[in-house]
Amino acid sequence: MTRIALAACFLALLAPAAPALEATGLDAITTPGRPVRVSAKFEHRGWAFFRLDVRRARATVSVLGQTTRAVTDGDGLAHATVTPTAPGVHPIDAWLDREPGTRARGRLFVFDPARPVVVVDVDGTISDLPDWRVPFDGDRAPAFAGSVQVLTELARTHHVVYLTARDDTLDAKTRAFLARHGFPDGPVVFNDQGLWTRAERLRIVPRNHGRAKRAQLEALRARGVRLALGIGNAETDGEAYEGAGLPSYLNTRERGAGSSVRFTRWDTELRPRLVADGHLPRTRGLAGSIP
Repeated sequence: MTRIALAACFLALLAPAAPALEATGLDAITTPGRPVRVSAKFEHRGWAFFRLDVRRARATVSVLGQTTRAVTDGDGLAHATVTPTAPGVHPIDAWLDREPGTRARGRLFVFDPARPVVVVDVDGTISDLPDWRVPFDGDRAPAFAGSVQVLTELARTHHVVYLTARDDTLDAKTRAFLARHGFPDGPVVFNDQGLWTRAERLRIVPRNHGRAKRAQLEALRARGVRLALGIGNAETDGEAYEGAGLPSYLNTRERGAGSSVRFTRWDTELRPRLVADGHLPRTRGLAGSIP
C-alpha cells in the first residue's frame, strides 16, 4: 500500500460516522448544435477539507427541459448529454435519488461561435493570495490591481472562461471571490483532484496542470468555441495556451521559454499589449483615453 493510500485510509477513519452530502454543479460550455456532457459532483464531507466521492449512486440530471437518469461514476459524477440549439445560459439541476433535497446547481453556457473567448486562470493571475490560504479565505482574496477593469473591457467583445487548477471543492469560494470583486460573469472550469484513484492523484501534481488545461482547451475547440487568448501566471499555463495555439500572457516576474508575453501589471503592461495585439481597441470603452 502506498503512502498516499495509507493517508487516505487515515483520513477516512477521521471522517464523521454520518458524513453530510456535498453537491456541486459544474459549469459546461458548448456552441449551438454541438452536443456537450453536463456533470454534477456528489461527495461526502469528511475530515477538514477531505471529501469522499459518492460512487454508483442513482441520480437525476435536469437541463434544457431534459431529465436524464444517471449513476455516479468513480469520481462521484453524474452525467447527461444535451445538444442546445441557440446561444444562452441555462441552469443545470441534479440530485441523488436517495437525497433529493440536496441539489447540485451549475450552468450550461452556449456560446456564440463567432464571439472570441478569453481563457483566464485564477490563482496568481487574478487572485493575489498564496495557494495554501485559498481553502481558508479564498473568497476574501485580494484581486490584482487592474485585473477587473481589463477583463471587464475584454468581456465587451469576448466570452470569458475561468480555467483553474483548483479542485471543485473550492467552487463556492471561487465564485464568491469573482462576485465580490465584480469580475465579468462566465463559466468556471475546475480540476477534479483527490486521493482515491490514480487519475485524481495525478491531477494534484502541479507539473500535470498544463496537460490537463490543454485537454480542456482542445475539448472546447472541438465543440466550436472560438478560443482567442489565454491569461495565466504559471509555466504550465503557458504550456497549455501555447500548446493549444493561443496567444499567451503570464502574470509573472519569472523568465521562461516559449512565446508567452510576461507582465507584472494588468493596466500599464498587459492592457497596452492586448491593444497592440488587436484584442482590445485603442480607446477605452468608458474613459475614452488612449494608452
